[in-house]
Amino acid sequence: MEPVSAALLLALATGAAGAAGGQSWEGLVALVRRWRGQDGPVTGVPVGATDLVPGGAELTALQQQPTDQHRAQLLSIALAERAGADAGFAAALETWHRQAQQVVPTTGSGNASTHISGGTQDYVITNRDVFGGMHFGQPASPPAQSGPSGTDARP
Repeated sequence: MEPVSAALLLALATGAAGAAGGQSWEGLVALVRRWRGQDGPVTGVPVGATDLVPGGAELTALQQQPTDQHRAQLLSIALAERAGADAGFAAALETWHRQAQQVVPTTGSGNASTHISGGTQDYVITNRDVFGGMHFGQPASPPAQSGPSGTDARP
């Protein structure tokens, strides 16, 4: 089985993949919480009991800080280890993974490249798999503060 990439986990955890990504993330949460060993899924796992199952602590950690690349990598490793130890979980994770890749098809390994020739460009930006905001230029100036009579309080 191909490991679940940290980039895919980040895209789903941060909500960058939209509503379908949110549903996919919830599917992973449910899979990790409900699967208990070779006997397969169980019912009655308490909400928030992810620390009781392999990979659960890593899942919870990424939920708490969904933009943390390191936490996503740890979850990816935990999922791979759990899949290696439990064929039933591996099969369920593989099914989930294929569906998640359709929601966020551009994550995973690969490169971003740009070829520019001729002319003059002021700014060129090439990026891949951005999670969170991107800001360019100077921050906006703070608004002028008004004095008690409504006049500008700056000297």
